Amino acid sequence: MLVQEAVETRQRARLGGWFYAVAAALAFAVTGLVPPYGMIGLPVVGGLLALACLRVLVPLPAAPGEREAARYLRAIWAVVLVTTLAWGAFSAWAQSALPDPAPLIALLFSGAFGMALAHTMCMRILPSMLTVLLVMLPTQGVLWRDVSMGVGAMWLVYTLYMLLVMRRSHREYRARIELEEELRHQRNLFERQSRLDGLTGLPNRREFSASLERARDMAADGRPLSLLILDIDHFKRINDSFGHVAGDACLQAFAGRLQAFFPCTDDALCARLGGEEFGVILALDGAAAHLRAEAFRQELARAELAFDGLREAVTVSIGCSGFDAARHGDADALYRHADAALYRAKVGGRNRSELAV
Repeated sequence: MLVQEAVETRQRARLGGWFYAVAAALAFAVTGLVPPYGMIGLPVVGGLLALACLRVLVPLPAAPGEREAARYLRAIWAVVLVTTLAWGAFSAWAQSALPDPAPLIALLFSGAFGMALAHTMCMRILPSMLTVLLVMLPTQGVLWRDVSMGVGAMWLVYTLYMLLVMRRSHREYRARIELEEELRHQRNLFERQSRLDGLTGLPNRREFSASLERARDMAADGRPLSLLILDIDHFKRINDSFGHVAGDACLQAFAGRLQAFFPCTDDALCARLGGEEFGVILALDGAAAHLRAEAFRQELARAELAFDGLREAVTVSIGCSGFDAARHGDADALYRHADAALYRAKVGGRNRSELAV
């Protein structure tokens, strides 16, 4: 949420800064710029223009992290607070130092700026309150002293109303941000779930296919690539003998054993392709991948698989294919060769691994 707050603060702060300089220029312009107002106006308007430029120049990376966002928010709020302090001081000075109608122009702009701040710069309650008070209170003091207590009281009531508006705007802003964050979280969760197998937690076939396509593209540039397709031997016997709950538990235990042997990294990805069939993408050549596949097969055959309160000997047949640019024009061709090797492993008696030729 901090990053989103920084982005929105940047958008809102950039626009408002220029109007302070425009307002001061108008107040001085109606004086006819007769001495000494012209000379005084130049540094005042120039200073407000410089602060407006600072709002634009405070850097925020295109994709900021939490630290960059926090640093930006500190810097931009400092500029906004200095700007409102400068305007508040100018507006109070204008009430007594500039000829009519310049005081009225400054007064009207103070009210406009205060209400604009209450609506737009409401992201953080304490800095937002300070900006409104810095714009409004200096003029309120001058009105109370030089015009009348009634006018000063009116300006004070107007200021309090702005603070109430600001609090309401802040609550609405926080509610919207939290809703958007929740929606973003749900979207990311659904996206993640759409790429994972619900039973084993491994990537599903959709994610496997996309990963294989990416790996094939990298292999075309010279990176080694191999594909393993694994099928649990006689899995139907487990379902028939112990029930489908035990069968699901067996798949989960097998997936855990597979992922422990082939940890998911930049060089390996395990996935459940459907039923009792699994796939592994490896950044190895065919011979090295076949050695890894055979090592996994032997390890699985040696150690019984524990699932659903049972301990059963479970074996696996594996087909392995290394990427060959001359034969594998696309990912499907690589998959077909690994699948053909898996078929030979099954026909050859199961509990074996075969390398595609």
